[in-house]
Amino acid sequence: MFSPRSTFVAAGVLLLSAGGALADCVSYGIDFQNGGQYFINKALTQNFSSVSQFEGCSAGYSDVLLVDPKGDEYVCTDIPVTPDDVSQLSTCPILKSQMFSGEWKLLLLGNNGPMNASFAYERDLYLTVGEQVTSTITSTITWNYTTTPIITTTVPSTILVTSTAQNNQTITLPSATARKTITPPAVTSTLTKFFTRTRQSFTKSLTIVTETKTASCTVPPKPNQPDPKATFVPTKPKFAAFASLIAVQAQSSDTPADPVEVRRRMREARLRRGMEVPDRLQEHRARKRSPDSSTVFVNADTVANTTITFTAPATTTTEYELTTLTSTTTLPPKTVLSGKETIFITAPTPTKTRTRLAYTTVTKITTLYKTFTFTTTVTPTASVSACKHRGGHFPGH
Repeated sequence: MFSPRSTFVAAGVLLLSAGGALADCVSYGIDFQNGGQYFINKALTQNFSSVSQFEGCSAGYSDVLLVDPKGDEYVCTDIPVTPDDVSQLSTCPILKSQMFSGEWKLLLLGNNGPMNASFAYERDLYLTVGEQVTSTITSTITWNYTTTPIITTTVPSTILVTSTAQNNQTITLPSATARKTITPPAVTSTLTKFFTRTRQSFTKSLTIVTETKTASCTVPPKPNQPDPKATFVPTKPKFAAFASLIAVQAQSSDTPADPVEVRRRMREARLRRGMEVPDRLQEHRARKRSPDSSTVFVNADTVANTTITFTAPATTTTEYELTTLTSTTTLPPKTVLSGKETIFITAPTPTKTRTRLAYTTVTKITTLYKTFTFTTTVTPTASVSACKHRGGHFPGH
């Protein structure tokens, strides 16, 4: 059965043949644009849909037809062609989980009111259907350490050690008193010099803060050029009236009817517009333009730590280099008085001084403080639906 709108198609075709030109009613793809390559998440059990805008149309509705790479046709919900530049959502009777990779087509067919020429436009799409990949992003905190090297210089220091040597010579004096000098053992005293060294130590203090933000809807910009004229002829009876219109468009256009040549021309056109990329970059380009995200990025629960050590200007410490100088004093000869009492005289106790160096280490602890913020993105269900009707998408959806 024909829709009531299709009763005016024949009149529209006659107007087209007589005037030699289409009406000014044109369509634009928003989420799926002609010549584009897109990723479809096969894990989603939602229906495939597309968003279109129209300009210069008089009234009525546009039928939407989805054609898969094998030529099977899916009649989608029709959409109004007025007012201008208003996004209209059409839903197709096929789930994303049922789709497969290849060249798909979207046809927009309409009467454009009872007194205007009908239109038939076509969007050629390359859809990559696959499973969404989850990529984990591990955030990194960088700790900056500054170390100060120590340069040690030596200062010569002389230790004078004095000692007294016994004199074994005896002097005999003609005296009644004998004198003998006794020298006690030398007494050694130790002088200790203390030096303080400072050692640097670092501790880390990391504060984790979690904040939540709402995801933003990304709507592709409206293309500069409207959809091209359709060259695919639908086989469903509902669209039989458009066959002659599409045939006229195919004859008046430069697009050949041979499917192989059509694909070659499509590829050349995409290359000229910078839309075709080598095979190794197909996945990246599909991800960049896809209504469905091929990769979902999530933050890791932990934060990686990396340390960067900076070297500050060196500081100089001075240490003593000890040199021992020994001075020996010989006692005077012993005096002996023959035949008389001997008097023992105790000489002053000789002293020796030794210098000892002692070091103490003081640890200076420096605490480094950092704050890392985890951002969690939430997407309200109502916002997803509104974004979809505008032809946009949220990251990860």
